[in-house]
Amino acid sequence: MVSIVKKQKAELPNDEADRLPNPIGRRLRQLRKEQDWTLADVSKRTGISVGTLSKLEHGKTDLNFSSVNKLATGLGLAVTDLTNPSSHMMGRRAITIGGHGVMFNTADVDYEVLCSEVANHRQGYLKGVVNAFTFDDSLPWHRHQGQEFLYVLSGGLELYTELYEPVLLNAGDSILFDSSMGHHYVSVGPNPAEILISMSLEGYQNVSDTFRPTKRKEDERN
Repeated sequence: MVSIVKKQKAELPNDEADRLPNPIGRRLRQLRKEQDWTLADVSKRTGISVGTLSKLEHGKTDLNFSSVNKLATGLGLAVTDLTNPSSHMMGRRAITIGGHGVMFNTADVDYEVLCSEVANHRQGYLKGVVNAFTFDDSLPWHRHQGQEFLYVLSGGLELYTELYEPVLLNAGDSILFDSSMGHHYVSVGPNPAEILISMSLEGYQNVSDTFRPTKRKEDERN
């Protein structure tokens, strides 16, 4: 990053080079304008002095990686949102053809990971088929950081949680809950419920890290 900025400066007249902010400085200034933040606001969020932030925006200083990470964390961004400021302007998309997402299983739900190709996103998206028809208290609770949004695509679903009575959800119903609270899914009716989940990936490299796949039934028979 530093070498790129210095190369850009070398190609400009001296007076323009002195005024050229580095990419992180440009991104910070843009964020402040979008969010109506003062330098003092950013300093309070990040623990970086107002003087350093001002110099950063004016291209008079660069941050080491630990400071970049501190800035990103304080502003609630991925580090790459600061180091590659043009990337947030690019139109990104991901498509998963039905049945072609990454598949994995837990004891009670078969999952298909959806649209996982976009880098640096903070949400995981899954389609689930709930194979459990009774609540099995011998299974460990599903539990992960952040929040989970669940939408019932078809069938009936009973959602069990540690702190609330079970709730019955039918096709078209949805729920948002704190997913650090233990939870289980149970199908209600003759067919397995199909669900759509959006969940926070905070603290995880990818959505698969939040689950512990079980052995295939064929392996268990051997």
